[in-house]
Amino acid sequence: MKNSGLPRSKKWKIIKYAMTPRNCIPGTSSSFMIKSLSVRSCLLFALAWASIPGFEGEAEGRPRKGLEVGDFKESQRILIGRLPVMVTPRREFTLKASSSGLLDLYVEAKPGYFKAGDRLGGVDAERLSLDEDILTFGESLLQEKEIPEWHLQRKAKIKQLQQQQSTLVAESNLLGQMIKDPEKYKDLLGQGKGKEIMDADSLAKYAGELEEYLRQVDQVLDFLQSKRQEELELGELLKKFELKKLQFQLRQKEAYLTVPFDGEVQFLFPYVAGEKNYVGAGAEIAIVRDKTEMFVQVPILDSNWRLLAKPRLEVELKTSSGVSKADYAKSSKKEASGKERLIYTFKCNPSDSAGLTNLLGGSVEANLYYRLEKAAILIPKFLLVSANPDAFRKGGWAGLVKDVFPKHELVHVGLRSIAVAQEKKP
Repeated sequence: MKNSGLPRSKKWKIIKYAMTPRNCIPGTSSSFMIKSLSVRSCLLFALAWASIPGFEGEAEGRPRKGLEVGDFKESQRILIGRLPVMVTPRREFTLKASSSGLLDLYVEAKPGYFKAGDRLGGVDAERLSLDEDILTFGESLLQEKEIPEWHLQRKAKIKQLQQQQSTLVAESNLLGQMIKDPEKYKDLLGQGKGKEIMDADSLAKYAGELEEYLRQVDQVLDFLQSKRQEELELGELLKKFELKKLQFQLRQKEAYLTVPFDGEVQFLFPYVAGEKNYVGAGAEIAIVRDKTEMFVQVPILDSNWRLLAKPRLEVELKTSSGVSKADYAKSSKKEASGKERLIYTFKCNPSDSAGLTNLLGGSVEANLYYRLEKAAILIPKFLLVSANPDAFRKGGWAGLVKDVFPKHELVHVGLRSIAVAQEKKP
């Protein structure tokens, strides 16, 4: 191959790009892999460039097959993926218009911190205020008119039933005397139904009916005079009004924009002060975020990541104030495009909350690391493969490590590097 005339440093960059794991090395995240290039074609490309005069060795001028472990850094962790993630707060809630109408804000339409229960505004709040006045009037009417009226009606019923009870008792006593001495009341009874009333069986039947009616009156009277009647009937009256209050409170909750928890509020609706701001039902007015804790949501794109010990995983991403690291907290499943996706949640350091704020509401790139049990040597994949492509083709990463570094063993395969450590003595 003829000399291309390219500077040595330029050739080095081209080979490094050609051999980067995202282009041709298996075992990397599928989202970065260009599947059209086979491992063999990548190796042949790198070897062809290596034959260019002026590129007989690595950057330091030493032959690639003469790689030394001491030339590379030692680390406690290894990069296993670079992927898009979502930064989320501890809690997040979007305030929406429950119905169509005019929106009135009670605060300035700019970001700020609010307490739980604070009202930011309302939709058709004037009409709701009038309904609240009517409800207050109804409560006064209940306490000052309806309840006292109920007590008066109760007393009137008790008095009426007591009179009926006295009449029935007197009639029952008289009937008992008639049954005992019919001859004594013969003339009195004869003025009524005559011989039919004088019949002993008829008198006994009538006495039984009278006794049953008197028993029923006694039961009703006992109930009216008991606390149970007051609990049931007066309680029903009060419960009906409580239901009205609950229904109104539900309308209030829907109409007023109330902050559900302590947090920062960001307004989404383009509110213009001094003008009529009409909103449709379901319109997003503001979003409330509790940023006391911040999390990173990581989609598990590579099935091999599921085999790793979760507590050893770590996410690192750039923020406006530097670099933030997050440790594994929990895992969950999320529906996306009709498919179920596994999501790992990582908890950030509370001191990084301010820097992470600008990353909310969108996707950002982050590095996923795996913490090793003990420190290991990290060797770039492209350098290791270029040392002996045949050994990699035959034995994979483990075989290649054995060939290039006989006294070392493979610890872990990362995104761009291989972790190796000194072989344990038997």
